[in-house]
Amino acid sequence: MRYMRRLALVLSVILILSITVFAEQPADRYDQIFDATQDGGKLTARFLKLTTRSDDKSGDSTILTSPDGKVMVIDTGNPSTFLDIDNALKALGITRIDYLVASHPHVDHIGSMAQLIRAYEVGAVYTSEVEYPTSHYRNYMDALAEKGTPHITLAEGDTFMFGDDVLVEVLHPASGIEYYEGYPDGSTQFINNLSLLIKLTYKDSSFLFAGDLYTNAEREIAAKYGERLRSGVLKVPHHGAGTSSSKPFREAVGAEVAVMMSDAIEELRIYRNYSKAGSRTLITSIDGAVLVATTGDGEYTVLSQFDRVSDFLD
Repeated sequence: MRYMRRLALVLSVILILSITVFAEQPADRYDQIFDATQDGGKLTARFLKLTTRSDDKSGDSTILTSPDGKVMVIDTGNPSTFLDIDNALKALGITRIDYLVASHPHVDHIGSMAQLIRAYEVGAVYTSEVEYPTSHYRNYMDALAEKGTPHITLAEGDTFMFGDDVLVEVLHPASGIEYYEGYPDGSTQFINNLSLLIKLTYKDSSFLFAGDLYTNAEREIAAKYGERLRSGVLKVPHHGAGTSSSKPFREAVGAEVAVMMSDAIEELRIYRNYSKAGSRTLITSIDGAVLVATTGDGEYTVLSQFDRVSDFLD
């Protein structure tokens, strides 16, 4: 009899725990985020949740659509994340990438470039002037040559249009890169500080993509540009790591929405700095894929793939 009571108690506890765990499973809005029927007349950015299938961190990749339907992809994660990017593009019904942009040539930003170039029609590839003698860099340079895809190098002061309505400004780095003796040995910070800093402006709305800039480059940029950096949406530099997101840079940008693409919380202090300043701050490893859209009126619609089940970050 006691055995039966204990068994019943154990089963009750297991049932309660199962119900609790089930209740806390966040809703998955992947299909809603990757529904392209909502994109007309809007500048839309989809910050992808990438899943690494290798020893490299997953990295960054963002799919943008212009109000008139042009497609831009900024960064392509590491090679093993191609499946995530490919699935997202297919969900959106995209067969052509008009602008394929590499912020800088580290593997977690260019890893899937070659696969995308070979799998999709690509209007042009946009990069900085930085050359980086690694197998991943050579692989996508080879893909460019094979496919005959135009390769456009960008530097500070360059501008171009993303479709008919979105202005793209390149704010960093300056043209003319001087390589140090022994390059690329020990070049992590050197390469990161040469990340493209790109601002997209649609009427009264703006997005700023900051690659993996470190604090020393950020401070120089903030001192140089000041108010010109102000943007409604920020792709947080270097995945939200403590190497980046200096106070002068954060204050100059003044983002309403800040998105960190990472496999984990890089540094809680950085997350809290953005949140305390009033930015709605999202992390793809927790919130999943993130959609941010605007009609150009200075307001932003934000949708995350998952709801947070706790407030431990705050």
